[in-house]
Amino acid sequence: MSRRILIVDDDHAMVRTLCDILRLRGWEPNGAHSGEEAVAIVCGNGYTNVLMDIRMPGMDGVAACKAMMNCGRNPAPRVVLMTAHTAPELLEAARADGTHVVTKPIDMPALLEYLQ
Repeated sequence: MSRRILIVDDDHAMVRTLCDILRLRGWEPNGAHSGEEAVAIVCGNGYTNVLMDIRMPGMDGVAACKAMMNCGRNPAPRVVLMTAHTAPELLEAARADGTHVVTKPIDMPALLEYLQ
């Protein structure tokens, strides 16, 4: 299993913190700060693991997730969406596609277990 993961959040400190934690746990994290940037990276570089915020300016996490699933990568990336806000319409859309959703603050032991 690939240990590469793309961390996507418009909060630069959140990306840096999650990258540091995952690096300490043996992952190879990289960061992005928008949905558009994440789609370009995943579709161009073939990341199979993505941890992404739902609410971001421009392309939100749900739209970015759908775009990643449709860029022709095989296997499709496994995306975990994270949110600090209850956004029922976005959460329903994400879960309808079978995407895993976690809430902020993130339960890191549970997330790491899911990623394994």
